[in-house]
Amino acid sequence: MKILILNWRDVKHPRAGGADYRLQHVYAPLTRQGHEVILYSCAFPGCDAEDHIDGIEVHRLGNDVTFAFLCMLKLRSWVKKHQPDVVVEDLNKLPFYSPLVYKGPLVIQMHHLWRKSIFREAFFPVALLVWLSEEMIRLVYRKCRFSVVSESTKRELEQMGVAPECIKTIYNGADLSRYQPIEGEKEPYIIWIGRIQKYKGVLDACEVLERLLPDFPKLKLIIVGDGPYKSRLEEYIERRGLQKKIRLTGFISEEEKISLLQRAAVHLQSSYKEGWGLSVIEANACGCPVVANNTTGLCDSVVDGESGLLYDYCNLDDAANKVKSILSHSELQVRLIENGFRRAAEFSWDRNSREMIEYLEQVIQESV
Repeated sequence: MKILILNWRDVKHPRAGGADYRLQHVYAPLTRQGHEVILYSCAFPGCDAEDHIDGIEVHRLGNDVTFAFLCMLKLRSWVKKHQPDVVVEDLNKLPFYSPLVYKGPLVIQMHHLWRKSIFREAFFPVALLVWLSEEMIRLVYRKCRFSVVSESTKRELEQMGVAPECIKTIYNGADLSRYQPIEGEKEPYIIWIGRIQKYKGVLDACEVLERLLPDFPKLKLIIVGDGPYKSRLEEYIERRGLQKKIRLTGFISEEEKISLLQRAAVHLQSSYKEGWGLSVIEANACGCPVVANNTTGLCDSVVDGESGLLYDYCNLDDAANKVKSILSHSELQVRLIENGFRRAAEFSWDRNSREMIEYLEQVIQESV
């Protein structure tokens, strides 16, 4: 099978995020099975126009402003050049409106919808543009086949007018050969992982730490990741005098991330909105108890009271109490670790790739 993919960024892009790494995890294994995967993505300073990443043929062009327009202009010529069996549009930022240009087998891959939450993240003109672009799903994408990462995202699409039978839920996975627990006592720190953006709730994680320090004076917070909200985060840390209590790692290797997860007392996932919450399953696999915001995506990846604890939406007192209960009760900690490890075993990238290729084959057959 030949698969042509449109996505804003590939994994070598300096601002690559979870959606981009997921794409690599899902489609790279397919190339080792004899399938051909061609990815068109946005260029960045110093990049090669053409590349190969773990079997995926990558073509880069344009920039953050022009890439979507170039996709609309050039998709027909790309299809003519490559003759793909199916086209996949990864709709994780602004859409490319591929259904207006391409009428063959098409799958729209979606992680989550912003909806009104975008007004919490971006300035009004940008937020309005994103909101309006999502409204176009009702007109342009409503009859397309979708692949989504959670039941939450599926429900959001159904609310946008997409028929349930047009949506396939394929959960994210984890590399269970690498993400594994280790022996030994947990260290007194909370780990937060993600791109440092406002909607990820990173300042909420800092506030949760402050609520816990009177009872746990040795507790620290390690923030893994980078992003456009980092300067605001650094200002907050300095203003609150938390320099010795909060460590910012920036981007680190996967091996370093795994090591931090294995030794952390708690993984706090404070995002206001997610498609799934990949770090939750990675923490489960590493034997790290999870406390997460009760919001879309995270309510799918966390089985509340079993594989982790959900706190009331954006209620930081409740979040602090949930973390405190884990730190104070070893029996709860052990139960969450054991259940979380079993939960993680249900998800793997191999399974994800297998389900994706089966779905692509189904879409191709339906279009014949």
